[in-house]
Amino acid sequence: MKSESRILFEYPEHQVEIEWNGSATFNVFNGGRNVNCFTDYNCRTMEQAQKSADEWLEEQLQEEMLENADPN
Repeated sequence: MKSESRILFEYPEHQVEIEWNGSATFNVFNGGRNVNCFTDYNCRTMEQAQKSADEWLEEQLQEEMLENADPN
């Protein structure tokens, strides 16, 4: 049986935590609630997973800023 390790990346300034299962799956938590997930099949190390989580969150924040931008 394969044992999966889980790594948690915390972003307190955004009240977000991203958990990596040590394989390809990332679960996104806000206030303890699982609110999203994504996969990245290129992650083999914790450093690669951290970079992937950082980039994913940055993309989400950029999208949110664009959606909430004042059109005037």
